Amino acid sequence: MTTKNEGLTLSGPTLDEVTAALAAIHSRTYGRGPEGGKSYLCDDLLVCVLRGGRLPVEDFMLSRGRGDFVRRVRLAWQDEISEEMMISVERITGLRVTDYHSQVLLKAGLAIEMFTLARGDSKPEPEGSR
Repeated sequence: MTTKNEGLTLSGPTLDEVTAALAAIHSRTYGRGPEGGKSYLCDDLLVCVLRGGRLPVEDFMLSRGRGDFVRRVRLAWQDEISEEMMISVERITGLRVTDYHSQVLLKAGLAIEMFTLARGDSKPEPEGSR
């Protein structure tokens, strides 16, 4: 299956590779990876939804009403891995990432990684040129 929107095309296997790469980054840098996930292309927006993967300490803090703390830690960590995430998406898709945003939905147990992809000449910029 190939997803094509507004001139951008990514195959199902490519989307699966994006999901696997982002899950691996989560696992390696956070100490626990998601239990599953899926990536979607909508126009020039690539969205990767990763399910599960909270740490026991996060569950404990959530049970004590400290969701604000868990969210702040998660978002700070996601800021630290943003460059690696963008480079991985560019390498896999062959498209330049023009912007990135990450969000965590604590009640649903989801991490959502969102990337806008360049239209037209979509060769990735050399590393360090951002």
